[in-house]
Amino acid sequence: MSTKSTSPSIFISYSWSPFSNKLWVLELAERLTRNGVNVIIDEWDTHEGQDKYQFMEQMVNDPKVNFVLLICNKDYTEKANSKKGGVGIESQIVSNEIYQNIDQAKFIPIVRDIINGKASLPTFVSNRFYIDLSDSEHFEDNYEQLLRRIFGKPKHKRPPKGEPPTYISEDEPVFLKTAHKLIPLRKAIIEDKPNKLGFINDYFDSFHETLTDFILPNNIDPNNPPIDEVILEKLEMLRPLRDEYIEFLVAYVKYANADKELLLEFFEKVYNTINFNINDSYYDYNNHLQLFFNELFLYTISILLKYEKFEQVGYLVNANYAIEKEHQPIIYEGVGWNFNKHNRFIDEYRKQRLNSNQISISSDLIKERATNKNISFGDILETDILLHYITALNSANSREIWFPRLAIYGMSFNGSRIIQKMQSERFFEKVKMIFKVNSKAELFERIESLNKDMYNGYQRFYYRFQEIFTAFNKEKICSVE
Repeated sequence: MSTKSTSPSIFISYSWSPFSNKLWVLELAERLTRNGVNVIIDEWDTHEGQDKYQFMEQMVNDPKVNFVLLICNKDYTEKANSKKGGVGIESQIVSNEIYQNIDQAKFIPIVRDIINGKASLPTFVSNRFYIDLSDSEHFEDNYEQLLRRIFGKPKHKRPPKGEPPTYISEDEPVFLKTAHKLIPLRKAIIEDKPNKLGFINDYFDSFHETLTDFILPNNIDPNNPPIDEVILEKLEMLRPLRDEYIEFLVAYVKYANADKELLLEFFEKVYNTINFNINDSYYDYNNHLQLFFNELFLYTISILLKYEKFEQVGYLVNANYAIEKEHQPIIYEGVGWNFNKHNRFIDEYRKQRLNSNQISISSDLIKERATNKNISFGDILETDILLHYITALNSANSREIWFPRLAIYGMSFNGSRIIQKMQSERFFEKVKMIFKVNSKAELFERIESLNKDMYNGYQRFYYRFQEIFTAFNKEKICSVE
């Protein structure tokens, strides 16, 4: 149990009957504890020989207890109203405290039972606002409301006078269509529930719908405000969606092995959700969606590499994706071009407007936004360069080769960790599938067959990484049994 001074303390008053109610209350107490709340409950904080009524009174009156949760099921309501048993005595203590104490907001009724369409509440709190946790369909929304109340972080705040609302600060979060879906989704995956695929598909559908809310029309005025400022604001508004997805994917990879076909279909649909609805012209303003998509793919491959899901990496990186455009036939193309597009209004228009000397503003943005606890910027940088090597080996033309934009930050002196570990023959056997080769000999045959002039067009002064011909050392690969 957390005892940090920054953790709010709550006391839970409840009925032990029926037994299922006691189990439900204990589960609620455990979840609140995991969410940083200091929970005081008789099951954990009393012992044999202790006067339970004195304990109840002490907790209700203790100024260090920030809130008292009254878990109101049918049994609790009946005993409180008839003043029977421990609940009856406890309710009298609470009732006196409520009517004598100015801070009546300390007591939060939690409804467990709805009887004849009416919340089951004791008379002494029947006119008070309550939180309804009786309905599984709305449980997550209302649990969030409870947690926000305990921490004093309401979802809706009164805006300051004279200040426009801001959509990118932590205090005023952007609410997305995926909101509240992550917790039940992760629970279904971790507990391997039979309906977990339904949860995943529902989350993916909401993800796609959310992206359409961020599509900018091509007929907006690009100068008022400057279009690059609009793009950057929209990109930042998408950060919660990215981080939600990362949380989902980590759970999916760790506990369910991550279905490669499902992930491919997800990226296919996300790409087409974005691109089917926007103009592919020079004046399309949706660079935030392009950069978001690029970032999403980098994080996905980085997470799969972190957990050594090499089969999924090889499948996603080397696949051809069905690309849909309005009034055009479907075409199949790889990730090199479509998943890593140049961001004109970020890297050209903004650079010119601000007279900036940045090499790549979009690369700087990815680095600045690399704040997720699961994956570091170093992981993303390595993935970016590794994607270049993989696509260089297996692409039919130069257009399909992934350009490592993050290479302006350079690799470590020793190069890619994945390639370093390929000195081990055992590790090579695990990882070779991402390069679509069956042996060391086939890997180097493929490398030696590549056009030696492929790097002539690269701005090597700025983009610091080893060419594929030197990144793979023939003497070292598979040199350790």
